[in-house]
Amino acid sequence: MIQTMAPPRSTSAAPAVPEQLQPLVRQLSELNEGDRDLVIRAAKLQRLPNDLPALSWESYDEAKGIVAFGGNADEDCKALYDE
Repeated sequence: MIQTMAPPRSTSAAPAVPEQLQPLVRQLSELNEGDRDLVIRAAKLQRLPNDLPALSWESYDEAKGIVAFGGNADEDCKALYDE
């Protein structure tokens, strides 16, 4: 009698992926690791601008305000245009 062993199962559970994304999962699984990483990095770069990190209200309150870089805009304009 010949016994066959099933392939080892992964110890981590695979995340639930919606059925419409299964073809993409299969295609990615067929790529070698380097190509798969390249595709994932390219996809992350294609994200929409609304994926920017959010700023908490506390951070916003600390960040807003007047910034002084020196100089005087009124005098600079007079020097440029009024000579």
